Amino acid sequence: MPWAVFSGPHGKFNCAPCKKSFGSEATWNSHQMSAKHIAAVKDAEKKSKGSGGAKGQGQGGQKGGNNNGAKGGRQQKSQETADEQDPPEVTEALMSARKVEKIVKENPSMAATVLWKIAKELQADPPTTPGALSPTQIGMTLYLSRLSMARLIVYQSQSLAYQYYLDAIQGRWQIDPNDFQDMCEMVHTASAAQHLRRCKEYLTTHSKTEKLMAPPPPPPTAQEANPIAAPAKKPADPNLKLLTILNETASMLTQNSSSSLSSRVTSANKDSTTIDDRVLSETALTLFAMAVALFEAGEDTQGTVDALRSMAKLYQSGGLRLTYSAAACLIRSAEIVSSSSPLSFDEQDKEHIEKGTWDLFQALLLAMETGDFVRMQKAISMLQDRDIVSFQDVQTVIEVARAVMSQDNDFLRNTATNSLDYLLLLLQEQGVAAKSELLICRQISLDASMTALERVQRLIS
Repeated sequence: MPWAVFSGPHGKFNCAPCKKSFGSEATWNSHQMSAKHIAAVKDAEKKSKGSGGAKGQGQGGQKGGNNNGAKGGRQQKSQETADEQDPPEVTEALMSARKVEKIVKENPSMAATVLWKIAKELQADPPTTPGALSPTQIGMTLYLSRLSMARLIVYQSQSLAYQYYLDAIQGRWQIDPNDFQDMCEMVHTASAAQHLRRCKEYLTTHSKTEKLMAPPPPPPTAQEANPIAAPAKKPADPNLKLLTILNETASMLTQNSSSSLSSRVTSANKDSTTIDDRVLSETALTLFAMAVALFEAGEDTQGTVDALRSMAKLYQSGGLRLTYSAAACLIRSAEIVSSSSPLSFDEQDKEHIEKGTWDLFQALLLAMETGDFVRMQKAISMLQDRDIVSFQDVQTVIEVARAVMSQDNDFLRNTATNSLDYLLLLLQEQGVAAKSELLICRQISLDASMTALERVQRLIS
């Protein structure tokens, strides 16, 4: 439609069909989307084509013999015009939406009713036309687009990536934002066990995720397995797996929360955090809790343990400081490791069990700092069932914890203080060589090991 707009001498945009002028390109673009402009352009097209067809017919009659060609040309143009027109229900909905703008301020209730009706009409299944996308295809395209945008901008704008990730998850699996917000708020109002249980119940009862929570089918027997008849299954796209996206999103939020927190912490105020940190941590914890439920449903022990350890870190940082919940996650992680450990194991299994012992050691330290005697006793009981004879630091901390619970002040002032001083001296003198005697050195750096033992010293000083 080259005749539809002209740029005037003073930089104005003139619309010939509507006989209006606009001073800016933004106003002109808005006018182009209006129903009146679209109708005026279509009327002008019809008049232009009608006058051209009549002229062609007169010329054909004078030349006597080209009427069929002119008729065919008119039919083709008429068909092209019909193809360009919107469906009647769409045109009517657009006209109604234009009218609603006039009554929004005077009668918002009626405007909301009309807009709701228009939305339902526009969301109805469109007529099947060649090349048209189905609602399922449109939804999938939107989901993958949001996921792609989140991954593209995660390092430029983590807040936008966070929103794209959540929109993708909530849109694809139809998770109600209000339900999700309620689960996020449980981070502060409920224990870690209650939060995990609520997320599991939601996924089990939700129509879009209940199938994912079903236990995996048993492996086929030798008689059922038929490699000749059974074709190889196409590997599932990881982008379509809820568990994969939950882990990816939660990990991104964890990194964001940790980096933002570390950049704000100063020597003068070590608790300086913002509301954004708390929101990110609450969201990541809820996503990890859902992942734990899915890992457990799929009987993936390692995935469950890793997610619980990530939750423990989040409970300790990001502005939450919920140490008791962190200890609870670490104890549950150690319980899973213990229940899944074989009677006879190789070096890799030993490392796996050693990490479970480290989880209990951290849980004991956290419980001691918060005065949580219940979890202290739980951690001590589980540590005693393990082979900790070679780890002098674990034995020392257990003795200190028992003395704290029994209020044995003489032991704390004398024996415990001397034992901790010896461990710190051992770290300073031997450094890496102390790995053979101390569990704490086998899991974290030398500086972090000394910091952890100094935490215990401050408790009994």
